[in-house]
Amino acid sequence: MKVFLAGTIDDGHSTDWQKEVVEALKDTDVEIFNPRRYDFPEHPKPEDVIRQIQWEQKHLDEADHIIMVFKDDSKSPITLLELGLYANSGKLTVYCTDKFYRYWNVQETCKKYNVPLVNNTSTKRIVSDIRVMNNISNVLNK
Repeated sequence: MKVFLAGTIDDGHSTDWQKEVVEALKDTDVEIFNPRRYDFPEHPKPEDVIRQIQWEQKHLDEADHIIMVFKDDSKSPITLLELGLYANSGKLTVYCTDKFYRYWNVQETCKKYNVPLVNNTSTKRIVSDIRVMNNISNVLNK
């Protein structure tokens, strides 16, 4: 199973929840696409940004599941864009609480497209849900 970790990065200033998820799932066969770039230039050139955008688009399309996290204190403009782009894909699960400044936009978009919306952004919950998805995927693919 391939999982894309979409969500709050805020130019590297947010909690590194992606790293926590990757670490917690090391013992599984889940292939994780992590868009957070630890070696991304502090002052990127346009070609650096374009390369990153293209990588993300390719892997969002390839993913079996997209885990989308809106951290409470973030702005997450790219994640909001990706929510609109992938809401109708059937492979999205959104994690967002009502403390997120655009929660109502997220909630109503999820409602319209029948996207699961989890009122929790803890790494523990995200990891647990991915493990369940992976178990179901493994059973279905046998």
